Amino acid sequence: MANHNPNTEGLTQSKWINKPVKVYRLPEPIADDVLTYAHLLDKGDIAPIVVTLNHALGLPANKGGAIKVEIKKVLEILTKG
Repeated sequence: MANHNPNTEGLTQSKWINKPVKVYRLPEPIADDVLTYAHLLDKGDIAPIVVTLNHALGLPANKGGAIKVEIKKVLEILTKG
């Protein structure tokens, strides 16, 4: 039987823009970083990601030339649109 008068006290609106949402279990050491990244993606705010990748391109190569090529490709994809 449906509850026509549910107690919604204490409930708040979801902070997510994109819905529906799923719940995931994450290892505690990375949970905050994953959640921060997920919120950036949800808001469409990828500027901090682009800054980080640009910084990585300035680091010494040390046999990382192939990595730099891939980072450049990711930057092109992220900055389009």
